[in-house]
Amino acid sequence: MRNWCGVIQLAWLAATIAAVGGGSVAVADSSTPDGPPRLIVVTPSSLREALAPYIEHRSGEFAVEVILLEAVLAQHEGVDDPEKLKRFLYDAWKERAARYVLLVGDADVLPVRYMVLDRVTAPAFDYAFYPSDLYYADVAKPDGSFEDWNGAKDGFHARYFGEVRGEKNKNDPINFDDIDYLPELALGRWPVSTPGETAIVVAKTLAYERSIRDEAPSSSGGAQGRGAAALRGRTAAFIMVGGWVDARSRMDRMAASLGESWMIQKRYYRGGDERFDTPPPDEQQVVDLLNNGVTLLFHAGHGHDHGWEHCIHTGSLTKINNAKHPAIILSAGCSTARFATLPPYEPYVDIDGVEHAGTNAGQVFGAPPPPPAPYQRGGHNPTGLGEQLLRAGENGAAAYFGCNTGSQPCGLTLLDGFAEAIGTLDSPRLGDCWKHAINYYVRHERLRDLVPTDSWYPASIFFQGMKFMLFGDPTLPLPYQ
Repeated sequence: MRNWCGVIQLAWLAATIAAVGGGSVAVADSSTPDGPPRLIVVTPSSLREALAPYIEHRSGEFAVEVILLEAVLAQHEGVDDPEKLKRFLYDAWKERAARYVLLVGDADVLPVRYMVLDRVTAPAFDYAFYPSDLYYADVAKPDGSFEDWNGAKDGFHARYFGEVRGEKNKNDPINFDDIDYLPELALGRWPVSTPGETAIVVAKTLAYERSIRDEAPSSSGGAQGRGAAALRGRTAAFIMVGGWVDARSRMDRMAASLGESWMIQKRYYRGGDERFDTPPPDEQQVVDLLNNGVTLLFHAGHGHDHGWEHCIHTGSLTKINNAKHPAIILSAGCSTARFATLPPYEPYVDIDGVEHAGTNAGQVFGAPPPPPAPYQRGGHNPTGLGEQLLRAGENGAAAYFGCNTGSQPCGLTLLDGFAEAIGTLDSPRLGDCWKHAINYYVRHERLRDLVPTDSWYPASIFFQGMKFMLFGDPTLPLPYQ
């Protein structure tokens, strides 16, 4: 039976947008205090029409608010566009019990918050900026007040958000802006720039759900609604490529934590250890796993913008044929979730509109570099493996979790947390697992206890969770026990 409630909401949404124009806030909402969980979808007006099939689909299970970015920025105060958007999300969490947030837009169309590390690089005046969507999810301090990620506002620090110190500056707290870190909202982003890319990701999201759901028969022999659907498709693959840290035993534990209902595939480098005698973790093996319908795929090993070293890369996309069953992919490798330019090393436009060549091109900063603008366009908006697996075509991934810059071995703790969430949460969704992974990381890496040492590593441990991106719909259901 068709979900007429969702159809009516969608029609109302379309009529509202048409009536009030592109600068409005449009809401499709039938929730009550005891009703379905609230999903906030933030989109620039240029991408709204491509979202229609997704909004119709989600309106059956969620109280859906579709919010035009232009309206949010016009109606909320803040020091810049990221803070205006975050203050809107804070209000949605505090006043309307929002639980999930989907940000629709790449770095060129939806604002990015950059966090800051005192990374030792003399030409950069020992500062570096990294995109962080955790900023938008961590909306509240422990007392419930707004979390602006800007505890230090003296001098240039007023324009540096989520500042982490301890690599260069040994006498300051690592958590220099005293951020809470723990997300209130389960948040993901679709890094899309055009209606065509948006339509691809919408279709892939719906295809993923079809691939893991069967309509559960009711007692009368009919079909029940989506909320009562039975989940199937429990195949998880674990890929460990040699040359990085040896995480084979750790990935075995991740696999075990998923639960006995999962079918596990392993592709480990052997390294002379007969305990890990599996097929090799090479491109052909991973492509075959994806083409054969694997649901989850965990990766550990070296990475770069466009691939996993000695494994899949953006060129592998032409070999993947899994449009009917796209996967959820998680990687602990470096840079595979490349998202936006990395100032001040790479070229960027700063918040005053000034373009910089970056230290990689020979620029030398004689003072703290001006922070990047929240939108980076054209050549300042590079792409990578994770984005392309999600948006390049009908095959690949329905969601991708990975690092937007260099990753360290402590990033494996985030994958530990994801695996634990899938195996233990009741009816988990992707965003719930991401929230669990961040909380797990904070506890197990003891972020509250970190202090600077002679090493650069404590600061890197602290901001690891800040630089991992979730490209995907946070309401995607995961198969569960």
